[in-house]
Amino acid sequence: MAPTPFEHGLALAWSDGALSREGALMLEALQTQLGLSDKDRAVQEQEWLNDISKNKRRSFGDGDQILREWLEGLGDKENLGQSARSMGKAALDVGLSKSAWRDAFTFAKGLGLGEELANGVWLEEEAEPLDGWPAALDPLAIILGLVLSVPKSIHQKDAELSEGDAFVVIDHPNAKPSYLSWMPELTPVKHDKCGWGWKGDHSISTQAPKKDLVFCTSVLLAWVRRFISMRHKRGEKGLDGIPDGFQIMPSSIELEIDGKNLKISMIVDLGESGLVRPFATVNVDGVAKLNPAPEGLGQSWVRIHDAVGNLVLNALETLPLQLSQAAGLNNNFKNISLEDGWITLDFDE
Repeated sequence: MAPTPFEHGLALAWSDGALSREGALMLEALQTQLGLSDKDRAVQEQEWLNDISKNKRRSFGDGDQILREWLEGLGDKENLGQSARSMGKAALDVGLSKSAWRDAFTFAKGLGLGEELANGVWLEEEAEPLDGWPAALDPLAIILGLVLSVPKSIHQKDAELSEGDAFVVIDHPNAKPSYLSWMPELTPVKHDKCGWGWKGDHSISTQAPKKDLVFCTSVLLAWVRRFISMRHKRGEKGLDGIPDGFQIMPSSIELEIDGKNLKISMIVDLGESGLVRPFATVNVDGVAKLNPAPEGLGQSWVRIHDAVGNLVLNALETLPLQLSQAAGLNNNFKNISLEDGWITLDFDE
C-alpha cells in the first residue's frame, strides 16, 4: 500500500535516522497545509513509527532540505492541479490497475488533488498531454507508474561520465547514474552498467561481483561519516548512546570486513576522561543484524556499542535506497552479503 502524503513527509524528515528540530517544525507546517487533524496525524504517525520499514517507501533524496523543497512545492496548487489531471490521463495510456488507482487517488486526495486526478482519468478531454510534472508530485508519479513509462517527464540532463573505476554498480536496464548532491565526490563513470566512482585516481582492489547492486566499503564508510557530520551540523549528538558533551570524530570512523561481519570503530572524545575507540560488529549474511556486545561490558558501554553498530545497520538500509533513487529507480533490496570487499544486494521484485 502506498504512503499517505504525511507519511511521505515523515519518511523524508526521518530519512537520515534522526528527526531534527527543523524537521519537526516542517512536519507541523505540512500537517496544516494538508488540513490534517491532530487525531488523524497521530494515527498515521503512530502506524509509521511502529513499522519503521515504511522508510523503504521514501522516494526522493533525504532530510530537511528535501522536505523543505517538497513542502514549498505543495503551495503551487494551480500548477499541481493541472499536472494531476495530465498525470491521470497519462496513467490510462500506460495502464492503470485498480490497486494503483486506489493508492494514487488516496495520495492525491491527501494533497487536495483527488478531484483533479479523477477528472484526468475519467474526463480525458479536459487534460493536457503530460509533458513533465512538478517535483512535489514525484510520489504520485511513482504510484501511477509514470516514472519509467513516460521518460520525457523527467527533465534531468544525462550526467557526463568520467573515466575511472566504478565503486558502485547497479545492473538494471533502466538505471542511469546521476550527480549525487549528497556525496559529490562520488561521480558517474563510464561503465557497461550504471556506475559511480571516486573523483581522482582511485582504483578498485577486486572486481565487482555480478549482483544487482554492489558497492565498496569505502562508499559505505563515506555515508556513515556523512550521517555523523550532518548530526553535528544540526547541533545534535553523533550517537544516541553517548552522554551529553561527548563528541565523535567523523574522520576517525573505520570499517573492516572480517568474514561475514562488518566491524565499525570510531574515536569518541570523553572530555577529561580522554579518547576511546568503541567498536561493534554487524553480521551480513542474507540480512544484516547486530552482533551482541562482548561479555563483561558495563551497561553504559553496551548502549554505546549498540549505538555504534546501529550506525552500520542504518547505513546498510538507507544507502542502497539512495543509490537506487539516484539511478532513476525505486527498488527495494534483499539478500545482502559481503564478497571480496563489496556489499552486494539483489532487487526485491
